[in-house]
Amino acid sequence: MTFASQLARTQAASRFVERSLAARPEHAAALEAGADSAWTREAMLAALAGIDDPEALATALRRLRQNVMLRTIHRDINGLATLDEVMRTVSDLAEIAVGAALDLHTARLATKHGRPAGLAGPAPLWVVGMGKLGGHELNVSSDIDLIFVYPDDGETPGDADGRNCISHHEFFARLGKAVIAALDEVTAEGRVFRVDMRLRPFGDSGPLVTSLDSLEHYFITSARPWERYAWLKARVLGAADSAALDDLVRPFVYRKYHDYGMIQDLRDLHANIRTEANRRNRLDDIKVGAGGIREVEFIAQLQQLIRGGRDRALQTRSTRDALTQLGALNLMAPDHVEKLESAYAFLRNLEHRLQYLDDAQTQALPVATDDQTRIAAAMNFGSWVECLAALDQHRAFVTETFNNLFAAEPGAASAAESGGPAPLLPSLWQDSADAPDEALAALTSAGFNPATSSDLVRRLAVWRQSARFRFLTEKARGKLERLIPLALAAAAKETEALAAGQRLLDVLEAVDRRDAYLSLLIENPGVLRRAARLAAKSAWAAGLLQRHPILLDELVKNRKADARADWSAERAWLSRELAAASDDVERHYELLRHFKQIHTLRLNIADVDGAVDVMTLADELSALADLLLDTALALAWRALRRAPAEAGLAGPPAFAIVGYGKLGSKELGYASDLDLVFIRDERRDNELDGQTAHRLAQRVNQLLTALTTGGALYETDLRLRPDGESGVMVPTLESFRDYQLSRAWTWEHQALTRARVCAGDAALAQRFEAIRGAILGEPRDSQALSADVLGMREKMRTEHPGTPDASGRCDLKHADGGIVDLEFIVQFLVLRHAHRHASMTRNAGNFNLLALAGELGLIDQALARAAADAYLAFRARQHLARNNNEAKTLIDEAELVTERAAVRALWKAVFAPGRGKAT
Repeated sequence: MTFASQLARTQAASRFVERSLAARPEHAAALEAGADSAWTREAMLAALAGIDDPEALATALRRLRQNVMLRTIHRDINGLATLDEVMRTVSDLAEIAVGAALDLHTARLATKHGRPAGLAGPAPLWVVGMGKLGGHELNVSSDIDLIFVYPDDGETPGDADGRNCISHHEFFARLGKAVIAALDEVTAEGRVFRVDMRLRPFGDSGPLVTSLDSLEHYFITSARPWERYAWLKARVLGAADSAALDDLVRPFVYRKYHDYGMIQDLRDLHANIRTEANRRNRLDDIKVGAGGIREVEFIAQLQQLIRGGRDRALQTRSTRDALTQLGALNLMAPDHVEKLESAYAFLRNLEHRLQYLDDAQTQALPVATDDQTRIAAAMNFGSWVECLAALDQHRAFVTETFNNLFAAEPGAASAAESGGPAPLLPSLWQDSADAPDEALAALTSAGFNPATSSDLVRRLAVWRQSARFRFLTEKARGKLERLIPLALAAAAKETEALAAGQRLLDVLEAVDRRDAYLSLLIENPGVLRRAARLAAKSAWAAGLLQRHPILLDELVKNRKADARADWSAERAWLSRELAAASDDVERHYELLRHFKQIHTLRLNIADVDGAVDVMTLADELSALADLLLDTALALAWRALRRAPAEAGLAGPPAFAIVGYGKLGSKELGYASDLDLVFIRDERRDNELDGQTAHRLAQRVNQLLTALTTGGALYETDLRLRPDGESGVMVPTLESFRDYQLSRAWTWEHQALTRARVCAGDAALAQRFEAIRGAILGEPRDSQALSADVLGMREKMRTEHPGTPDASGRCDLKHADGGIVDLEFIVQFLVLRHAHRHASMTRNAGNFNLLALAGELGLIDQALARAAADAYLAFRARQHLARNNNEAKTLIDEAELVTERAAVRALWKAVFAPGRGKAT
């Protein structure tokens, strides 16, 4: 398209451009010369360079704005600019205009009064850009919301003769007024930006400028909840060092906990905006009307205010970036995020075209036919009807999403979504103490078993009459009275309704003094449903939620059906969070433990929902442990070297962590401890000597086992190293090799079949694996090996008989034909045949090694398949026991009969007569 054609399209979309070019035709040539590229910050600064006169600056600023607007409108209308370019260009213009006015008038005032200074040196005026300016998302005809803050109170030094001293407050107040006038006054050239100062502390009635101490006092004593929303996008304009202000604002906006109380505050703010829009007949306004720009911003900023204190990725000033993070953090389904992003882009593009018409700050849809035709063409639609249809579709989706988050009657919504019986239960909390028979009848009607419901009624009565409840705030008591009927209604839908109800009440008692969690459960009926389902199926998970209620937030997130995590992405997230924590050791402990809890709960949810099989579950739990071991090792190494946090996280050279047992074979369960051996490379002693390696291992173990408010990360067992507890904590790889070849018992070689490097130096890991393969591949006398393995099994039976107890139940792990028997079979097969079949040394887990042994003809394939299937059944039964908080997996004689028989049959086939007896 020729420039002439492009210009005609631009003028058709903008009467402002038509008028500007009619008044100054020479601008057309400048527009043609620069149309291929956006205005840059450098070009804007160059246009203002060297100006030291207020009137000259005022003229230059206004002409610069006109030139920037002309090119930006032209590029946007002709598809040469993206939405991001338009918003960024206008935001840059505002920032540079503010900076130019600030610099010039600071210098002029300093000449007369001296420059303010504090203890840290020269004291600047921080000009805080709020709203879309703070987020680099300014619209083309926007005003700019500013707040003026200065560091310290004091007095200026005066002029060269020491006269005309004034207070810092007076200096900065005069400076602020001068900056506003430079931008906002209407001259023959127009204005640069309208300046709105009403977001400052106390609004129009407050002082124009505020000291840092006064702002802090205001935040603590007088700030209203909506002001957190306003300060979310706050950004100090220019290059001034504003760390002190940033450190004050951040904890005001982003709380350390998940702040679900903000839902009601934002609901109230939105209602006020909607009321004002109605009063001013602006309900069809695409900014403040239903399904408009403000509602998209509220959707994103709600999640930022709730979770931003803990999920730092949400600490962004950009609405578009925040929407992206909602999907990345599983807070919203990806297709919903995509639709919201599309709606937001459509609305912002339409907003710009409404403003291009006459360079007016408007978001109202046009009424005049000519205007409608211009706007439709500028939006690339054939007619206004088509444009309006697309707009209505976007607004409908935004409205639906918004209403789902900000339902006006959350309690009623929760009742309906929790299964219907809630209307029968509203007086349950009161009746439990005053009318227990009526409470029992209500529970029975809701779906609870009348034979067991009396336990719930008694519990509620005791709780309601307790001193703990009486000392709750009125607000907390009110929320509990709403929440308990909803929780029990959700529990009533579960097959194990009583267990679900009791466990949910355990969780509610744990959080009854924590308003944020009560709000979370009231405002999110889906969370209550998922919590009830989880509580019904897993006492272990319910206990985890009770001990660490912050994990309730995980039930909000939209997890994909695939239980496998993207561990590279998860590692990157954890590394970012640890980097943000700098050298805060307590925060490191908290992050590691919370990371484990999040992912263990995620897997448990997938487990109880049947979305993950036994092997995948074990693989994921093992991958989680590997990641945490690697991270703990890197943290310990950094601390040992006293390296700064800026150095990043990198593991030590010549050091590795070997996992044994279930960790080594990637068969971890929910509460498995970790069998670990630390090793170092003796050939690189100059990089890591024995004493340093010992201290490093101690630090790693401390990171893993220290009891904090988040509990221990893992229990560890370090006794499998050479010479056990009497051996050195970190043997060299060569000494490990010598021990295994010359002094290790057969049971230690059995243990080695399930060993692998889980974290540490890659080169050392390769050497270890080569040595492990060589040791396992040593030819062994079959009868001697059989005798040793059977002897160890007999010793274990003496310590753990595995026979039925008085109730007729036995421990599946040690039972005849149970887990240990199967593990011993696999270990024997590896040690017996690895010298001829190196593939048997693969650390593939019991199931896969049994299948491989069958394929290689080492055992009968049918027996191998039956035993492998039995192993999966055993592991599934173990997971079920753990979900029920059972320390041991106790089974009845009638359970897993076929599976145990398969293991006994394989045992008999492997340990045939002449090699020893199985029993």
